[in-house]
Amino acid sequence: SSMTIYGSRTVHEGSRVAIWSRSGKVKIVDGPARVTLVFQRCVPLRQYRADQSQYLAVRKRAGPIEIKPGPCTVFFDPVEDEGISVENAVQIDASQALVVYRNVHAAEGGSVKAVAHGGGDGGGGDRGGGARSVDRRVVRGPARFIPTADEWCHEFSWSGVPKDGSKTTVQPNANKFKKLSVIPTSMYHNVSEVRTNDDTLITVKLMLFFQLDSIEKMLACTNDPIADFVNAASADVIAFCSGLNYENFLTLTGELNKLETFSQLTTRAHMIGYTISKVVFRGFQAGEKLQAMHDEAIQERTRLRLLEETQEQQQRAEDMKLEGERRRAKMQAELEMEQHRLKTELSLTAQQASIKEQKLIQAAKNELEALQHEADLKQQKAAAAVNMEVFGRTRLIAVVVFRVLSHATPFLDRLASRPVFQFPSLFRRHGCAALSLHYRSIAPFWLVFSLPSLFPAALLVRTCSF
Repeated sequence: SSMTIYGSRTVHEGSRVAIWSRSGKVKIVDGPARVTLVFQRCVPLRQYRADQSQYLAVRKRAGPIEIKPGPCTVFFDPVEDEGISVENAVQIDASQALVVYRNVHAAEGGSVKAVAHGGGDGGGGDRGGGARSVDRRVVRGPARFIPTADEWCHEFSWSGVPKDGSKTTVQPNANKFKKLSVIPTSMYHNVSEVRTNDDTLITVKLMLFFQLDSIEKMLACTNDPIADFVNAASADVIAFCSGLNYENFLTLTGELNKLETFSQLTTRAHMIGYTISKVVFRGFQAGEKLQAMHDEAIQERTRLRLLEETQEQQQRAEDMKLEGERRRAKMQAELEMEQHRLKTELSLTAQQASIKEQKLIQAAKNELEALQHEADLKQQKAAAAVNMEVFGRTRLIAVVVFRVLSHATPFLDRLASRPVFQFPSLFRRHGCAALSLHYRSIAPFWLVFSLPSLFPAALLVRTCSF
């Protein structure tokens, strides 16, 4: 602003002004305040702010740089400060690391510990004399790094993908960065113009998988690990193809997937602190004419293979059809045999049931006959018992009659002197035949022949007994 001859100015709260006099002296005034200007110039001072992810770099006119981590605010001092800048802190992921260097006095000795959360030492650099040395440390993520005034980060410049965007080739110093990746990663690489022992030029396509194991060894042994990988892989591929002709190369391309084939690559990676985990062979490409011939041969082989596969499929289809018919015939025969067996079993079961039924009928008949026979026997026994009873009663009557006749012996003796035929009327009266015999000789016979005439009397006696 212009110089004020006479006047006043209000300085608001939270602001700061520098009041310059004609003699060149300056006075710093913080608000709130009311100042009177007499041939003086009032200049507002700019305020710089930094949040949690930022810091302020204050460059002093004396030379040192003062670092103020955020959150903070600083007013520009026109006497001591040359400039103030707001810088972003370095955000480090868990898969990254930062290589930091620091100037160290020789008298301090030892190593400087890493501060992951950032921050400054509040100093203005080295104001004294003495010998200096540089100390290196690695800050691993996750962290928010804010360097001090005497620290700076290592900037890597490696071979990378060129500006044309081809991912299979690398260009020196194309990849510049500060945060180093420590997780497994990969890269594409084509080894061009590889010559076999029959002078065939081919391009071998590879994919390399690697991981950083030792940052200290890498920093000490190489400036560009990617270039070392490319050169070592190319040397291994050239050495592999130099001992093979084109036909042998086609049959042995699977060897390019083995780490044993890339001995120079694995050795160099181990020397610079890396580990090659895997190498993948992505194919190859020959010259245009050779590639055309190779493509034609591939097409012909593919056509023949497809034809062979088609014929094999047809044969398999026929075989499957015949096999299905054979199985079907076998199943039909088994079904018929099963049906015949079931019929036989049913017939046998029916015969057995019929035989059992006949046996039951015969057993019933036999039992019936036995019962009938038993009934007949009982009836016969009953008849025999009745006959025996009748015979007994008849015998009793006969005995009685005989005894009666015995008492009539005198009468009979008198009659004995006479021939029997002289008394036919007597015998006719008793129903006996006339015999011209002596009584003593015919008495038994007379008794027998007299039984029919005595039978009614016996029945009468039996009836009366009941």
